[in-house]
Amino acid sequence: MKIKKGQKNPHLTAIILAGGKSSRIGSGQDKAILKLNGKRIIDIVISKLKHIAGDNIIIVGPPEKYPSYKQVVPDLFNQRGLLVGLYSGLKVSASRYNLVVGCDMPFLKVELLQYMADKTDSNDIIIPRYAKSYVEPLCAIYSKACLEIMKRNIESGILSIRKVFPYLKVKYIEEKEIKRVDPELNSFFNINYKEDFIGAEKLIKRNKSND
Repeated sequence: MKIKKGQKNPHLTAIILAGGKSSRIGSGQDKAILKLNGKRIIDIVISKLKHIAGDNIIIVGPPEKYPSYKQVVPDLFNQRGLLVGLYSGLKVSASRYNLVVGCDMPFLKVELLQYMADKTDSNDIIIPRYAKSYVEPLCAIYSKACLEIMKRNIESGILSIRKVFPYLKVKYIEEKEIKRVDPELNSFFNINYKEDFIGAEKLIKRNKSND
């Protein structure tokens, strides 16, 4: 379904995966609530998603960590990892299609998210692919059709997201398409380490100087 520029998609839910321990960032800090340019990283992410999904936003993570947010759900399996978070968000969503992103991606391009949302058609997964063969599972769209194979793999201990691809209809958004709206691929910048956070601060300063 094609949505006009600037128009929210009522048939799309956005899911933010925020269940990680943030152990690599250091000092016991939760990277989702670290502040960049005076705003929590997760709030920066939410502000981008609202352009696409309005208030249809689910956070997958410990509810006690995000008491002030509207819809927060925990992982539905004891195992940790991306696939479990994906499954948990899809399971509780009321939408067939779901835009899934990480909680630590402050430079998401709304234009790229909209471009992917316009490619749903009959696909089960719409996912960026760049640097020859790297796919970005945390800036992608997943349909409810993924649930069955995801559950089966989780229960079998197969936790790689790539392992569900052969059973589903996957639409790849290739690098040349991505670069039309995000030339430097900054949408996929995520914050795992202290050095990443410092890099994000530098990127914000550089963007300001170019305004």
